[in-house]
Amino acid sequence: MADTGYAWWVKRLTAAAGMYDVVRFDHFRGFESYWSVPAGDKTARNGHWVKGPGMDFIRAVRKALPELDFIAEDLGFVTPEVRQLQLDSGYPGMKVLEFAFDSREESDYLPHLYPVDSVCYTGTHDNVTLKQWFDEASRQDKAYAKAYMGLNRSEGNVWGMIRGGMSSVSRLFVAQMQDYLELGGEARMNFPGTLSSANWTWRAAEGFDSDKLAKKIRKMTGLYGRLKRS
Repeated sequence: MADTGYAWWVKRLTAAAGMYDVVRFDHFRGFESYWSVPAGDKTARNGHWVKGPGMDFIRAVRKALPELDFIAEDLGFVTPEVRQLQLDSGYPGMKVLEFAFDSREESDYLPHLYPVDSVCYTGTHDNVTLKQWFDEASRQDKAYAKAYMGLNRSEGNVWGMIRGGMSSVSRLFVAQMQDYLELGGEARMNFPGTLSSANWTWRAAEGFDSDKLAKKIRKMTGLYGRLKRS
């Protein structure tokens, strides 16, 4: 791919640019190094680490698509080398609120630790919904979240968490529609590592996009200075 100037990638990302304003590079750590498994092996045991294309790839994409913005999905096994590549790329990393409230130790996902150059998510397509998180999290973790976020009964836990993300310094905030609708486990998007007829099948019910909900989202978006300036 390097010999062609990453033409396959450029073609794919050009197509994505026709549909989206921002593209997320999933498994960003693979651009620094990745676990290579021999073809035909039934497990990953015989794999080994291989150096990825690094900044050579980033520079090629930046040159071909200077107007397209990217997000680095820097979750999982992040080494100092991966973190350096993310910083060198200039792509903002991801901060997931659902990862923040482990009562046993301080987490890098607590909003007061976010850099401005980041994207805050309530959760991703691979996580439980916020309602499900509150249904299933330990009593200590929920107490931690409530104390940290200042959650209250009148606002509700889900919208309180959304408020916490909206008010963070992250340059972009992303909430799943399931969270805006306060849906539970029945609306989970995907359960990684499983084959299920439920994965990737959730669809919003007719009428989900009510004026009431739109006004509520707009009000909070404006409150925290996230409305697009004309």
